[in-house]
Amino acid sequence: MFTEADVVHRFFCYSRCMISYQNRQETSLNIPLRDGKQLHAILRGEIEVNTPIVIMMHGRPGSANELLQYLGAHYIGEHNISTLRLSMYDFGTNYRSILDCTLDTHIQDFEDVVLYLRGMGVKKVFALGHSYGGITILGSKAKLDAAVLWDPSHGLAWHNDNPDFIGSDFPEKTFENIVIGTAGNGYILSKEQSDRDSAIGDNTDWAENKGYPIKFILAKAGPLAKLAKKYYEVASEPKSMIEIENAHHQFEDSDEVTEKLFAETVEWLKTYNE
Repeated sequence: MFTEADVVHRFFCYSRCMISYQNRQETSLNIPLRDGKQLHAILRGEIEVNTPIVIMMHGRPGSANELLQYLGAHYIGEHNISTLRLSMYDFGTNYRSILDCTLDTHIQDFEDVVLYLRGMGVKKVFALGHSYGGITILGSKAKLDAAVLWDPSHGLAWHNDNPDFIGSDFPEKTFENIVIGTAGNGYILSKEQSDRDSAIGDNTDWAENKGYPIKFILAKAGPLAKLAKKYYEVASEPKSMIEIENAHHQFEDSDEVTEKLFAETVEWLKTYNE
């Protein structure tokens, strides 16, 4: 339960952010995909040759406007790096439905976004992936200049023998082609996507020889950190890994956790923006 001091502190932080960010413009974009669909993205900053840009990938399910993505884009923007927040599914027939998507769809669409930016002449294209967004980036063959992965998903997380992800903790119900997670806030996905995830297994080698620097920022109090370490161990140099104390998978445990996440992210991106 928040104390009065907590409420005042959070209001102050929010107000300070709004004052700092109110002059930065956001633009809604529709990026064409190879199969005729479009992908909705929110640009903060500019798409131009000499301005670095970070493609931000949410988890499963998620959107460009979830709090972590929104605040992260603001923080990164304060360091003169543009951000492009993707919504892998959205409302409207031109966009994908969440039931249309598998991991392979996400990978293909992410690669199309990278090609779109390269086609616009952007010299520095970075990627930032949270959770399922992280495994998407690792599964792609996109040519990037650097990446930051926030507690990325691993194929073994869906493996039946993983003691940290037993079915009783993550109950699901299946209705024809729809799988519904019934614990907590719940979630929805297609059976095709669920079956694809369950079949991935140990995909540690996806992090090998990516050809660009990768930083892994892990939630030490969450269940995915020890699996994500497997990625770090096989990744090529230059690479980095940090575990944030008291952080769970969403990194919203405290102001300190969230700010640490963003600061570590910007530090890595600025290193490769020379």
